[in-house]
Amino acid sequence: MNNTEFTVDISTLLRVLKKYAVVIIIFTVTATVTAFILAQYIIPKRYSAVAEFLVENSRVQTEIINVGDINAARNMVNTCARLFSTRNITQRLIDETGAGYSVDEMMKMISMGTSGNVEFLRVIITADNPDAAVRLLEAFVRICIDEYDRTIDSGRISLVDNPYSTGNPVFPNTRLFVIIGLLAGFVLVYLVVFIMEIFNTKVKAEDDLFKIYNIPVFAEVMCFDAKVKGDLTYEQ
Repeated sequence: MNNTEFTVDISTLLRVLKKYAVVIIIFTVTATVTAFILAQYIIPKRYSAVAEFLVENSRVQTEIINVGDINAARNMVNTCARLFSTRNITQRLIDETGAGYSVDEMMKMISMGTSGNVEFLRVIITADNPDAAVRLLEAFVRICIDEYDRTIDSGRISLVDNPYSTGNPVFPNTRLFVIIGLLAGFVLVYLVVFIMEIFNTKVKAEDDLFKIYNIPVFAEVMCFDAKVKGDLTYEQ
């Protein structure tokens, strides 16, 4: 058995692309449209409401801020984020709003983080619709302020950005889904037809013989029994 070295160059890739262009286009367009339909009509949408706290490490505001104050403010923000993430506060939110979620489900709907300034704590609640997200966050804000005043003696917290929602879904991202569908559809169908082409051992043109055996072809005889149009039989 002769060992044949197989190489793939750009011309081979382009040849496969050209040969199966119609199939690739149809499959890619189908995948893109499917992704759009899924994102726009099938997958349940999620909406977010946002609020922002100002957390200060001292109850008395001063004009001079040093590194110690900044570090203290950062620690205070982290403390508030940890306090507001407790299961007790989450359970209280469920009880006061009558939300039909478990504690674990509600905790997954709440996220917190700084918004660039170490003294600001941003709170986000995600729900099935924007109005529900805003109502939950309004109740959550009241509970957090009450819990802060009851638990922490130092510093102070104030709401600087009331709960609001843009009304636009945060999930699924239709544009992202369409891009992923387009790329995934193209790559998948191209890989399939390319692998089919690689494992197809039929000789389709005289150039194939020259590439494989380095033997020039002086004449070719058509096989009239070929079942597939374009199949050729070569004889030396």
